Amino acid sequence: MHFRVQTDEINYGLGMVTRAIAARPAKQVYDGVLIETDENALLLTCTDGEISIKARVNAMVEEEGCALLPAKLFAEMMRKQPVGEVDIKVGDNMRAAIRSRGTNTSMACMPAEDYPEIRDVNGEYHVELPCNRFRDAISHVQFAVSNDESRKILTGILMEVHPEETLLVGLDGFRLALQRIEAENNLGAKAQLNTVVPGRTLSEVSKMLPDSDDMVEIIFNNSHIMYAFGTVKVYGTLLTGEFIDYQKILPATWATEVMVNRSVFSDAIDRCSLMAREGKNNLIYLHLQPSGIMEMTANAERGDVHEELEIGFEGNELSIAFNSRYLTDIIHNVSDENLKMCFNSNVSPCMILPVEGNAFTFLVLPVRIFAK
Repeated sequence: MHFRVQTDEINYGLGMVTRAIAARPAKQVYDGVLIETDENALLLTCTDGEISIKARVNAMVEEEGCALLPAKLFAEMMRKQPVGEVDIKVGDNMRAAIRSRGTNTSMACMPAEDYPEIRDVNGEYHVELPCNRFRDAISHVQFAVSNDESRKILTGILMEVHPEETLLVGLDGFRLALQRIEAENNLGAKAQLNTVVPGRTLSEVSKMLPDSDDMVEIIFNNSHIMYAFGTVKVYGTLLTGEFIDYQKILPATWATEVMVNRSVFSDAIDRCSLMAREGKNNLIYLHLQPSGIMEMTANAERGDVHEELEIGFEGNELSIAFNSRYLTDIIHNVSDENLKMCFNSNVSPCMILPVEGNAFTFLVLPVRIFAK
């Protein structure tokens, strides 16, 4: 195999595919990047057995072939090459000769025979979404994904596809995060499609998606999913099992509703959280008053914080407490200028919604308090 490629081109491709390399690969072959020639291009592939990533890179192919090189070492070596063209030739001795302006390097190849074949996903389900909106939606639900491997299904994100919108839902038993992406979807005779994608897979996808209106193509079947955007394809396995019926968790009515400026509320939470973390229970207390004032307090042996915020208020007076981290995670993932908080009691879930529309829904469980 012999090819010439621009360093910026191959570095971009390697930066994408090496995201699939695990810190401690389960198999030695998973430690490599597979390089294949494809007409006037290279196909780069990395996998850890669960996530696989391919990238197509423009190149001048002198001799066709394939090689498996140590992924991290090769990627680091390419980043250190002088800007411009690099010439790479793999001989029968299973060594890659890497030449660029004023530098020559030799690198041992790995046996490529055992490298798994990564095929495109052929599925009847097909969705297209704007890259930037899909990326943002993932980032706003990721924090609510569970890390509890004993409840495997909750380590994933539910992707719920409707004819006019796609919903992403993360749920860990204490918090729920839901994001809506308005986009036309051709579902044929189906009214809705549901699939659960591992949180790690979507996390990696969100880091790679460009900030543009270009579309990401999502193709999936009952067991696998593929994301295609630009010159990159990401492949993953799906989680099996029934996701929690989140609709049953969301209250249909509420007894108390407040509206608050997100920035002011977020700053107050951050100040209270500093003190709450010094306490034994990491709690922030809210007192919602018909006078249009929200009192927010946090207490610890080293001191206490007391905040007063102006709010829009409807309903019943209420005192309620939350784990400061859970509340902080949600508020930091709201981008609207104002938000609405809905309550029924001090032991029932709080819903956080946009003042207008339904672009997002967050839910957080309070902490039962017997004495302050």
